[in-house]
Parts: sequence; structure tokens; C-alpha cells
Amino acid sequence: MTLDTQIRKTPPAGLVARNPWVRLLAVIATALAACLPVHAQLIEHGLLGRADGSSIAYYLQQRDPARTADSLLVVMQGSDCNSVRHNRAIREQLWRALPAADVLTVDKYGIDAALPYQQDDGENRADCPRAYLLHDDFDQRVRDYEAVIALLRRHGAYRRVVALGGSEGAVVANLLAARGGSVDASIAFNGGGRWFLDDVLHTIEAADTPAEAKADSAAGFREFAAFLRETPSSDLVASSHGHAWWRQALALDQQAVLARVRTPLLIVQGGRDASVSPGAVERMVEELRRAGQRHIAYRAYPRLDHGLRDADGVSRMGEVADDMAAWLDGLPAR
Repeated sequence: MTLDTQIRKTPPAGLVARNPWVRLLAVIATALAACLPVHAQLIEHGLLGRADGSSIAYYLQQRDPARTADSLLVVMQGSDCNSVRHNRAIREQLWRALPAADVLTVDKYGIDAALPYQQDDGENRADCPRAYLLHDDFDQRVRDYEAVIALLRRHGAYRRVVALGGSEGAVVANLLAARGGSVDASIAFNGGGRWFLDDVLHTIEAADTPAEAKADSAAGFREFAAFLRETPSSDLVASSHGHAWWRQALALDQQAVLARVRTPLLIVQGGRDASVSPGAVERMVEELRRAGQRHIAYRAYPRLDHGLRDADGVSRMGEVADDMAAWLDGLPAR
């Protein structure tokens, strides 16, 4: 079996016919799959080789194990050092954005499902893979998604592919949409404004710390950003990200990226977001609309935070995903 088709498969028909125990287990497995709700169907794990000899780990959750769905929902996680395979929000809530679709998730460079899940977003974890710290960045993630989507389209012939990302995943979804050819529509939630620096400064300002401490933190981060602009490479690691990730994040003009998108795009932003600047997002959307980007829709949720939770800490992600589904349903048929 070649590397790009290493997906778990059912036993050969001949084996099932010869062994009554295998036949019984197959019947039970089929019955169980039929009883599972859409979001609980079994997930298949695949590997796809990169040119450097490493492998992309990806996970395909099929709505119906017996056939490929018409649509594929590609969900992109944020910036944590964790395997997307263990992301409960995707399995339990975000699938609702396109409930009839198969769901694709892709791990970052150097990460697979063997990495134990860490609840605090995997920040500064001691076991964060070195390969991830050295090679993970925005460009790498986009290339990986392009490769896996192309593979699945060849094998599954999906009629429609929708990208959905939150936080860093939103930026990756925007970059993928801007490149064209991989997705037919995209949704980005809480992905920040035009410049990452403005979002970081917003986070510092939103912190519950004295004004003097905020000023010191802002000055320190500006120095950090200047170092990255002037230094092409280094062995720097900060907040579970390497030099290349930080340099790309700070150099990225997200407004220019969105200006290149030609497919329908929904931008979602929580008004209580302390991790990115809601004001910067609104200004960016206004600029894009003035520039004639009529295919970009915007929806604000004033009472929700970065994780789409309300002031009481209750997750509203499922409800927002339902609104995303309504937006997708309202798009012209392809």
C-alpha cells in the first residue's frame, strides 16, 4: 500500500466469508455504525508523504462509512501544540456548520494522534515535538491542506469543499482560500485583524494587570517583533512556536490576503475576544467592503469571547455553527 493511501480498511470479503466470527463482528460493526449520530461516525487515519520525507497525519470522519458525502468540511484548529484528533470542539460542535458533510482535519508538522492532549492549549509543554517547533508555520499548514484536499478529491470526488477555521486556523483558512483551487467557500472565526501585532497589543491591553506592566509588556513585544523582522532565522522558541512561525505571523497582511479571495467567505468575530482585536477586525472588513469585496459576509457576536463562550463561560459554539450552516445554505447552488 502506498503512503498516500494508508487508510484503515475493512477485512477482505473472502476473509469474512471463511470465518464466522469475523462475519459476526462485521455485522455488529455495521449495525453500530448505522446507529451512531452523524458526528460520532468512525474516524479514519491517513498519512500523506511530504517531499522532505516526513508525513502529514490527517483524519477523515465520514458521515456514512459506506459512501463518500457530496461535501467535505475542512476544519482547522488554532495555534496549540496538540493533535487535532483530540479536539472535542470539532467532533462535538463545529461539524454542525455542514452536518451532511464528511469532516477532514489535518495535524501540524511533527504532530500526530500519539501526542497526549494538554488542556491548557499545549502552550510551552515540555514534550512539544521538536519537528513541530522547527517546521510549523502558516505556509506549511496551507501546503499540507492543499495536498490532502487534492488527494481526497481524487479519491472521493467531493462536489463541494468548505474550509472552517478558528483563531490561527481562521488565518490558515483565509490563506488557503486566497490561493484558490482548493475550497469553494470558507468561514473564519476570531482570526484577528489586518496585523498580528495589533492583536497581540490588544491582548496585552485587555489583561488584568497594572498600566505600567501593560506598557512594559507592549514595549517588550515591539522589541521582539523588531528582532524577528531583522533576523531571517534563529533557534528562538516562544509560546510553543519557532522563529519561522513568529516571523510569518508578524509579516502577514491579512487584509491583503482577503482581498485575493474570490470565493464566498464568512468572517465571524466575538465582541468580548481578548486574544484578537474585534475593532481591528471590523475596520478590516469595512476596508474590504469599500474596496468592492461583496462576497465577504461579516457577523459579530458582541457577547462572545475568543472561544465563543458567553459572559457566564457557557459555550455558544454549537449555536454559532448553526448560524454558519444557515449562511452556507443561503449561498447560490454550484
